[in-house]
Amino acid sequence: MEKLNRGQIHQRAMEVLEANPQGMRWTDLLAAVEATAGSTPHNSIHGGIHNLLTTRTSEIVKVARGTYRLAKFVEAEDAITGLQEPAGSSSPVAYEAPEPDILAEQDFYRSFAEWLEENDEATVASALGGASLGGKWGTPDVIGVLKPRAQDIFKFEPQIVTAEIKVVPNQPVIAFGQAVAYRLFSHKSYIVVPNSTNSDDMSRLKSLCSIHGVGLVTFALNKYQPNYSVIVLASVAAPDMFYVNSMLERLKASEPGLLNKLF
Repeated sequence: MEKLNRGQIHQRAMEVLEANPQGMRWTDLLAAVEATAGSTPHNSIHGGIHNLLTTRTSEIVKVARGTYRLAKFVEAEDAITGLQEPAGSSSPVAYEAPEPDILAEQDFYRSFAEWLEENDEATVASALGGASLGGKWGTPDVIGVLKPRAQDIFKFEPQIVTAEIKVVPNQPVIAFGQAVAYRLFSHKSYIVVPNSTNSDDMSRLKSLCSIHGVGLVTFALNKYQPNYSVIVLASVAAPDMFYVNSMLERLKASEPGLLNKLF
């Protein structure tokens, strides 16, 4: 099957954006290109689209968090009606799932860290997991930091973002308990559970997350195409600075390179 080079990946992505004048979310754009990319490796497509969105800034506009639109459509709309709210994301393009695989939570750490960055929930994010931080409150599977950009007029304080990922659909209560505990030292905390989670459990989890300000994201049990989907956005909380510094001291002791990357 055909393998695309970077230029061809750019062309396919531009064609998809051309066919969706209302704009597309990053993950939908990736899925659309991947669906027609033959045997091109996932990482090649991911890297090609990331390169396109960061270098062709005069042709492509980020109109909302993680949502992109061709500049010509934005300009045409502005000329007629003035600036207005961006349209919602398009439906994900169908794809053929790979053969079933034995999955572990670690299979999704990196892709969810990328999802946080791509959706502007974090400026930089990385897998953590395991028990590297020790302590009674456990170690987040993914940790990230949202920092102000050089061009931002209002410079806010950095915000720590954490996530707990579960691949077993019947563990929502465990995930919720851990995500709530992470709010001791993070401004935003997310639970990431399979979209095959029992509907009753999902309903309760959604209510609990809404009440306590924890973010809820579902995903497909496919490490190549997880299709993360927001159910409840995490609200910003004020963590306890004692626990923030305690967590960062443990991170410095166990992962000094990651601490430097984040901060």
